[in-house]
Amino acid sequence: MIPTGYLWGGLVLLLLFSVLPFLYLISTSFSNQVEINAGHLIPHHPTLFNYRQLFSGNGPYVAHLVSAMRNSLEVSILTTILALVFGSLAAYAFARIRFPFRMSGLFAILSMQVLPSVSIVVPLYILFRNGLSIPIPFTHLAFQLTGPLLNTPWALIIAYASGTIPYVVWMVTGYFSTVPKELEESAYIDGCGMWGAMLRIIVPLSIPGLAATFIFSVLNNFDEFMFANAFTSTYRSQTIPIFISQLVGKHSLPWGLMCAAGVVATIPFVILSMVFYRWIVTGVTAGAVKG
Repeated sequence: MIPTGYLWGGLVLLLLFSVLPFLYLISTSFSNQVEINAGHLIPHHPTLFNYRQLFSGNGPYVAHLVSAMRNSLEVSILTTILALVFGSLAAYAFARIRFPFRMSGLFAILSMQVLPSVSIVVPLYILFRNGLSIPIPFTHLAFQLTGPLLNTPWALIIAYASGTIPYVVWMVTGYFSTVPKELEESAYIDGCGMWGAMLRIIVPLSIPGLAATFIFSVLNNFDEFMFANAFTSTYRSQTIPIFISQLVGKHSLPWGLMCAAGVVATIPFVILSMVFYRWIVTGVTAGAVKG
């Protein structure tokens, strides 16, 4: 048994490492550049200058901020919805259908998340630059499905889906596996087919897990930087991480302004987490994958 004092000490350290960076983000957003350069953790003279500069109607930032927030929310939510739809179908197969190499296939899908994002940036860039197409075997011809996708939301949606779908499959398989099979068998007896049992029994009972997966997936896609930096180069297409990074001037580092933008970007997810707190906790604790 671990002594209670050590457990409390570990919890306090975990809390400090989790909360202090966010508190410092907020503190810095209310500090002026002189205090930031002096290394003050708590501003001696709090100011709203950074927020006024960010939201000034005559300034260069507010329009770009609104556009970046809209792009980030649009891309992250659409990506997660598509990943949940297709990932849930695959997760149902892994959770309920017994077929050869089932667990091996599940781990193979999980291993796709281990693949470094930087290793597929160049192939995806070439793909999006030329547009999606289907080559005709043994010829030099191809069916062109789309035009160039760079600087469009679909480039980010497709890129993000490559990592989100494996995550959704792995997580949702665990949630589906926790639903008793007897309930599904009862649905079969009442006349439901496989689709009916999934939509009327499995999915409703897995709502907490699906909600937790949805929130974490949206958050991961909202914060993504590498793909957004590679596939977007115009103000109209850039997301909030790119907007914050471009606040860096040629001869200055406006830490206060960047932290103010970071605080604004976190507000929707703080509210979302507070609203869906119960589902998040229930979903996280229910997702152990059964063999």
